[in-house]
Amino acid sequence: MKFLRSIREKVLLRGLFVLLLGVFGSVQQVRAAMSPTEIELACNGLARMAFDLKDLVNTVAAKRNPGPFQDILDEFNDISDSCLSNISVMIRSSVVTDQGDQQLIYEAYSNFIQGIFELMDSVTETAPTLIELDKQAEFRIPAAVHEVAGVVDALLYQVMAVFPTGTSYAQQAANQKSQADTHFRQAVHAYHLATANTGTPYSNVTVV
Repeated sequence: MKFLRSIREKVLLRGLFVLLLGVFGSVQQVRAAMSPTEIELACNGLARMAFDLKDLVNTVAAKRNPGPFQDILDEFNDISDSCLSNISVMIRSSVVTDQGDQQLIYEAYSNFIQGIFELMDSVTETAPTLIELDKQAEFRIPAAVHEVAGVVDALLYQVMAVFPTGTSYAQQAANQKSQADTHFRQAVHAYHLATANTGTPYSNVTVV
């Protein structure tokens, strides 16, 4: 199906863009334009977007209202775009040595991670309902999760890079990122499982 191919192509293009940003940063020695306070604001802003999307997902499922389904996808896309925008100015950020600034960034980083945890938990728990409301959720939601996971992963690496190696902040941030990766995988699996339990899965009745 052309639509599904376009989703795959979009995910691949975003991944390539993130890779090129990293290469450009290494070759051109790009310096970050973000201060610790700006990194904090960026992470907290992304956290707010994740919490808002969680609320939307829960509301659509609870009200059994398929009308805002496209809004869910649009807000996933907004998170991806915001991550990419922040990565582009955060590449090769200098290591932050001031402990007060480290704490400031870490708390905002943790807030964003918590937003991801809660969003992915909601996506996981509502999988059967969202698929029942809109059959295309079987592949469109996992595709959106894959896309946002890729850019979030790249952003988290950029934020983690500002913590001095071996510090507690660096270790805790790495652990939280690993947990976020697990939440993304579980969310995608929930849709695979829900599809497997569906008598007529969308993928079986649509020519791809």
